[in-house]
Amino acid sequence: MIRKIFSVALVCALTFTLAACGNKYRIEREGMPDELKARLENQIVAGEALLAEATEDMDKVNALHEIAFANEQLGYFDEAIPLYKQILGLYPTHYPALNNLGVIYEEVGEYETAAKYYGQLLEANPTETKILEDAIRALVAAGHYDDAQTNLESFIRYNQDSASEIQSFISNQFEFIRQARLKTQQ
Repeated sequence: MIRKIFSVALVCALTFTLAACGNKYRIEREGMPDELKARLENQIVAGEALLAEATEDMDKVNALHEIAFANEQLGYFDEAIPLYKQILGLYPTHYPALNNLGVIYEEVGEYETAAKYYGQLLEANPTETKILEDAIRALVAAGHYDDAQTNLESFIRYNQDSASEIQSFISNQFEFIRQARLKTQQ
């Protein structure tokens, strides 16, 4: 009898623990006005209708993006991620899909995966300092200081003709990497 009570208590405790943990790919957007939430939900419905009618790849990409972005804004990352990946299947260098996947994975703490998408975006846009900054931030958060340094050095080599214009940015990124490395050594 005691074993049975203990087993039931253990199962209940495990169930409550798992329920409390939630899904890291589904977050509650605190303070989102009901009007905005309704507008985003309507955007999903409208996007699904556009997707059903789409015959051209770019029409599909646009519809998928509408649906994915609305899901992302609602905090439904589990819905947005596969849609963004579908977009990449049709258009591998789609800026918003690559960027938003990086943002989502960074928000849930999967920094290596975020850095992967930022890296793909940087390959397609090798002169964009904001993308480099995002990639370095994700790599540093993942503890990949050497990769962050390599990305920065590659960026400098690629953009050497305009290096004087972005010198301050480059110096700040080197310092960011150095400071992060120092913090982990303490």
